[in-house]
Amino acid sequence: MDTSNKNWFALIAFFIIPISGISVDIYLPSLPAISHYFDVDKSLAQLTVTAYMLGMGIMQLFAGGISDSFGRKKPFLIAMALFIVATLIIPFSYDIYQLLFLRTVQGVLVAVIMVSIRSVIPDLFEGHRFNVMITYMVMAWSIGPIIAPAIGGYLQQYFGWQANFYFLAGYGLLAFLIVLIYLPETTRHYHPFHPAMIVKRYRKILSHKDFLSALIIDGLLYSLILLFAVLGPFLIQTGLHYSAVQFGHIALLVGLAWFIGAMTSRLLVNIALDIKSKICFWCMLFIALAMVAFSVTISTTIYSILCPLLLIVWLSGILFPRYASRAGSLFPENFGSANALFGAFVFMISGAGSALGSFLKSTSQLPLSIAYLSIIILCLSISYRIFRIHQPSIQPEPTLIIEED
Repeated sequence: MDTSNKNWFALIAFFIIPISGISVDIYLPSLPAISHYFDVDKSLAQLTVTAYMLGMGIMQLFAGGISDSFGRKKPFLIAMALFIVATLIIPFSYDIYQLLFLRTVQGVLVAVIMVSIRSVIPDLFEGHRFNVMITYMVMAWSIGPIIAPAIGGYLQQYFGWQANFYFLAGYGLLAFLIVLIYLPETTRHYHPFHPAMIVKRYRKILSHKDFLSALIIDGLLYSLILLFAVLGPFLIQTGLHYSAVQFGHIALLVGLAWFIGAMTSRLLVNIALDIKSKICFWCMLFIALAMVAFSVTISTTIYSILCPLLLIVWLSGILFPRYASRAGSLFPENFGSANALFGAFVFMISGAGSALGSFLKSTSQLPLSIAYLSIIILCLSISYRIFRIHQPSIQPEPTLIIEED
């Protein structure tokens, strides 16, 4: 397979990868409208985010085995076809509980889609080029949170919350056709689909301390995004009386901060991860302390929320792809399983964070600020434990990104 074909296939994967984030972010401006439409408390509307995240997280435990056993293309096409059907049913939900169920189904199907399409990258690339592509993959995923809220804000403003899901179905159909026509099967390593063997592989992967540490930290970092996702629409639209379109623009800035963080991470690829972690987490800690101070000393404004939030998200975007690439490089021949485990626990951890967010008050920024401070302290503690106790096995990042090649 020549280099031009590999790059074309990678481009197809990068086009599809944002669907997992778009499926969350596009309807964030609609959360208050969904709460009003079904006449339910805001916490139930917020749980539609949690239901999707947990469905996607749990299913990835099985999607990895499916991807390693049956390849990338066939599971992708089946899951995407079902995703399109489920997404078209959502606008006709008769109550919030049917919506919660269908969002869970969406999450389950997106898990298979994402594990399959992400696994195309290690099928095609290795060594330093693989780590570069992982960073590009995170950047591609970051496009979803950038554009989706802005699109969703306009769709909500002019067509209602149902239009978000019609847009998603159209995007899914286009991705289905592109993969069907242009993307061949890329896997070179097939494993029999034996549950006992899958569990054995999972146990082996999860016993790797480097992998487990990266997984927990990335899950906590993504929780920062999801906490804003569930609290932001009510805090900004209901509390500060901004429109759905205006919130979409604000959420676009948050997504852009994450994307710039991923780009910054690419520029800093030669700096050891322990150094980047210490600098970023300490900066995030001081910013979160300032955010708490703003919350108790001044009235809530869009600037007191947005300024510290953008800095925290930017720093999170720097670290997230480095921990993801570290974990992915540890199991190249079982990348489907490793990728599935990593994604499963990252989304389950962040999904639990979004569930916590649904119980926090959205009348001021103080609950959000305290939650951010707590998560950042936990990340900082874990990072220090990693590099002090397990330093011999994970400290030299160049051996994982294979800079010598």
